[in-house]
Amino acid sequence: MRIISGSARGTSIQAPEGYDTRPVTDKIRQSLFNIWQWKIPGSDFLDVFSGSGSMGIEALSRNAHRVVMIEKAPKAVKVIQENIKKCHLEHSNHEILAQDAFVALPKLAQNKETFNLIYLDPPYTVDSIFIPIMELLSSLPLLKEEGEIVIRTRKEKEMPERFGNLVKYREKVYGISKAHFYRKEEESDV
Repeated sequence: MRIISGSARGTSIQAPEGYDTRPVTDKIRQSLFNIWQWKIPGSDFLDVFSGSGSMGIEALSRNAHRVVMIEKAPKAVKVIQENIKKCHLEHSNHEILAQDAFVALPKLAQNKETFNLIYLDPPYTVDSIFIPIMELLSSLPLLKEEGEIVIRTRKEKEMPERFGNLVKYREKVYGISKAHFYRKEEESDV
């Protein structure tokens, strides 16, 4: 796995061992960051179920203003810290929350934090997590007005067209994965 672009371009990073994390392939990461290329510089980026930290590190490498990574597995948190150091981004504006996402997200909202881009990559092995995490996100004021949320699922998984005021506007299949794109409902959509 390598960082694709920006200040850490070409740096190899490692993934945590085991089946609990499925690192985002370079191909998927490149495709998503191509979609977001004009939105990343200066943005606030939230990486939920961060795993290796590759998404958050890619955002930092591409000049995101601030990146918050949420990951509860201690081994994965250690890997994220090592990857950040390897990419020489330890002095960048980032935070690693070593907590369960269902605890960390309400805390971020309580601290009045908001994000332009929120990326979620829950473990495929816990199918029951996908709907509740999106319901929680839709109930919290974490997404900036023009922001978007992307959640990665296995290809066969269907996700609802809406969660509260979040509306799905795009899906993209990548091999065994599918990315579901959500944004806030516009007044004209009502």
